[in-house]
Amino acid sequence: MSGADRFPLSLHQLTALDAPPARLVELAGQAECAHVCLFTYVPEAARGRYPLVTAADVPDLRARMADAGVSLCNLEVFPLDGREDFDGFAAALETGAALGATKATAHVHDVSGRQEAAARFAAFCDLAAPYGIVAGLEFNAFTGVADIASAAAIVRAAERANGQLVCDALHLFRNGGSVADLAAQVDIVGYAQLSDGPLSRPREEWWGEAVRVRALPGQGELPLVELVEALRRGTVIEIEVPRADDAKAGMDAATRIERAVAATRAVMALAGELA
Repeated sequence: MSGADRFPLSLHQLTALDAPPARLVELAGQAECAHVCLFTYVPEAARGRYPLVTAADVPDLRARMADAGVSLCNLEVFPLDGREDFDGFAAALETGAALGATKATAHVHDVSGRQEAAARFAAFCDLAAPYGIVAGLEFNAFTGVADIASAAAIVRAAERANGQLVCDALHLFRNGGSVADLAAQVDIVGYAQLSDGPLSRPREEWWGEAVRVRALPGQGELPLVELVEALRRGTVIEIEVPRADDAKAGMDAATRIERAVAATRAVMALAGELA
């Protein structure tokens, strides 16, 4: 079985921030992706930077998803910072559930230790559970949980059946992780996000890279083929490849998505050859 057959693909909104959610759904269908990832919650400080899906958008989006043969997989993004907007979270989860979402990504910020982080994540899992949504904890250098081992320990300590780990390949390797580190936690990895880049980069460039200038899978130096091969069969792979420079140069969203999907499939096919 090829790598492309083993892992359903989801198109992340960050790959084409200039595409409204309805257009992203259409383009995901054209690219034969099974799912999309959309923003139903955006923290106040980041409002306006990301296309936000609200309850008013549900009827139109539901119809467009049906037409495109695409479903909503992951919801972004829920900050667990000790000042959680639980009412806002609940509304965002309800909107996502109305569109068929099955997962939601959370970040932990400003935390004193593992016990506090686990309690916050457990509370978010409990909030998501009635909507049939699995909570995913993502680690990165811009939150209070930077590495995969720390994130996995929090997920396990939370002891929630609907709690999983999110593995963004770029954040895994930028924060000192390896494929072996992923393999050690793969039983709780619910979805992985693929992009590429150089093996090392000055730390002051990490944020810009993460949100604006990721490389297409297979066009950098990260061991993505080995990473994909380490994943459990059926793990959702999200294509999260923002290419702001390409957009600025005039490349339209459809072309950027087509290139990102093709590059991801090429990596997955190579992983299948190693199976």
